[in-house]
Amino acid sequence: MLLTFLLGLLANSRVYFIKNLLIKSFLGFYKPNLEEAISEDINHYNSYNDFFTRKLKEGSRVIDHADNVVISPVDGEIVDYGPLEGAQLIQAKKYKYPLIDLVGEENEEIFNRGFFVTIYLAPTDYHRIHCPFGGEIVNSKHLGTSLFSVNKTAQKSIPDLYIKNERSVLSIKSENFRYALVSVGASVVGSIVPFWTNESAQNRKSLIDEWNAGPDKNCKIKKGDEIAYFRMGSTVILILENYSNIDLDSLKENKLVKFGDKLVSFKN
Repeated sequence: MLLTFLLGLLANSRVYFIKNLLIKSFLGFYKPNLEEAISEDINHYNSYNDFFTRKLKEGSRVIDHADNVVISPVDGEIVDYGPLEGAQLIQAKKYKYPLIDLVGEENEEIFNRGFFVTIYLAPTDYHRIHCPFGGEIVNSKHLGTSLFSVNKTAQKSIPDLYIKNERSVLSIKSENFRYALVSVGASVVGSIVPFWTNESAQNRKSLIDEWNAGPDKNCKIKKGDEIAYFRMGSTVILILENYSNIDLDSLKENKLVKFGDKLVSFKN
C-alpha cells in the first residue's frame, strides 16, 4: 500500500517534467494508439493519470444499439467465460472462486444461475468503463482490500485473485433481466472512479465511500454511458442473471474486444 501511495503521488503530479517523463516512458514502452484519443498532444494532459484515463475522440467506437445485444463495457481481452456452476466462477481455467465473495451476499441469489464474462484490460487499452446494457442502478458497493497485479501471470498464479483485490460492484436492472458489473482494481494506482463522484472525492477512502453510497436513487443509465474509469489496471467481470436465453456464438477465449462491440445477445 505504501508503494501504491508513493507511485500514486507521482502519477498525479502536475510538475511538467515529471508528468511528461512518465507519459513519454509509457508511450515508448507500450506504444498505445493515440490517434483515437481526445488529444494526441501529451502537453494537453495535466498529469500521468490524466493521460492514462484519457477519453476517446467522438466516433472512435461504434456502439451496437440492437435491443437484444449486450455490448462490451471496455476495451480488452476475454480471458474467461462460462456458466456459474455451483455459484462459482473460474479464473484462468484452474481456480474456482465463489460468487458470494465476489459480489456480496445480497447479489448471490440473483446471479447464482447466471453467466460470467471476464475481460482483462492491458496497459495500452482505453481505461474507461461503459454501460453494457441500459437499466437502473439498484445497488452499488465496494469490496476487497488488496491490490495485486491482475496480469495473466497473476491470474494463473494467485488463487481467488479477484475476490482479494479492491473492486466495485454495480447491480443493474433492465426491463427483462438483471446483471452485475464488477470492476477489479490492480497494483500501483488501483482506484476506480465512479461517474457520480465529485472532484473533491479523489483519495482512496473517499472513493470507497462514494461506491458504497452509490448514485442518486432511481439512477438510470443508457447503453454506452460512461460508468467509471480505472486509474490503473485492470479487469471487469460481467455477470448476467440467466444464461439459458443467451446466444454465445460471439464469445471466444482470448478474443480482443472494443467498448461498444457485441459481447453476447439474447435468443428471443
